[in-house]
Amino acid sequence: MIFSSPNLALKLTVPAAFFGYAVLANLALFSVPGVALPGYGGLLNGKVSQAIDGLYRENLPHKAPSIGLIGAARYVLLGEGRSGVVVGDNGFLFTSEEFRSVDDAAYAAALGRVDQAAEQLSTEGVQLILAPIPAKLDLMRTDAQDPDASDVLAKLYDKFLTDLTGRGISVVDTRVGLDALPTPFLTTDTHWTPEGARAVANLVAVSGLVPLGTDEVTIETGTETVFSGDLVTYVTSNSLAPLLGLHRESVTPYVATVQTSEDGLVDLFGGDGGGVDLVGTSYSANPNWSFAEALKLELSRDVINHAEEGRGPFDPMVTYLDALDPLALPEAVIWEIPVRYLTDPKLVIAKGVE
Repeated sequence: MIFSSPNLALKLTVPAAFFGYAVLANLALFSVPGVALPGYGGLLNGKVSQAIDGLYRENLPHKAPSIGLIGAARYVLLGEGRSGVVVGDNGFLFTSEEFRSVDDAAYAAALGRVDQAAEQLSTEGVQLILAPIPAKLDLMRTDAQDPDASDVLAKLYDKFLTDLTGRGISVVDTRVGLDALPTPFLTTDTHWTPEGARAVANLVAVSGLVPLGTDEVTIETGTETVFSGDLVTYVTSNSLAPLLGLHRESVTPYVATVQTSEDGLVDLFGGDGGGVDLVGTSYSANPNWSFAEALKLELSRDVINHAEEGRGPFDPMVTYLDALDPLALPEAVIWEIPVRYLTDPKLVIAKGVE
């Protein structure tokens, strides 16, 4: 027998198909009019390799469709995706960031950065409230196929809450609200659902850590937004994904508008301070999840959103603190931190933090 098992045969089928395609694609590439190998004059200074790289990027036929098809075959035959994603059950996808081992130095650095932010805000008389977001791998563990990895992140979340409390930093246990929902996270995306964001906003409001306002807040429901989850590209193309059961996500964002303040006016620019500011990641910054809007609704007061996408939770806080106006300080700052970022040394280890 050539193959010891059907699974091994399937694992060898994908690379064999890929290399077979590669031969045909290279023949097709150099049959394109005007396409030729670069000269040898730059062989020793790297110009030849750069030219070949550009040649392939610009002219290789069927590049996008082939990547999508090979990814689809790997997903169907092996239940796998490319580096960056881990495939679960029932169409669920998980970011490989949640499968990193816990780095003690990175975790200590994360706590150090929280300490620094809390100390600076406390010096200014501003209350900091942490809202840690548990991992999708933790809450959707029945679809994750890896109970050990789920337990690691559940324990990390518990440790983070304990350590924050021990430091005297106000923290909201968001897990109890998210875990009560059937789908706190999107199926093929790293982010939470609007329902998950609303549940956390409610927990912040009932925690008593942020004084509730008395403003009237109205909701304007937006149009339904349909999109491919951010983890789909690690499996196949967006066009092929629905054929594999990786269906497009659908959310309906909304806008919360604070109608009045004590004098009947709304200060769109934060006025002379005393408000509530929100800092965090794309969980807060992306309007699709409506987290800032949910906070306005639950707190009955305005919330100014300073969250940023694509920078993790720590750099946006540095930017926020650097721009903080001592003459227009907020009453409270809510800081949303997904626990998966606590395991990434590149994001949390900063100069001056040990």
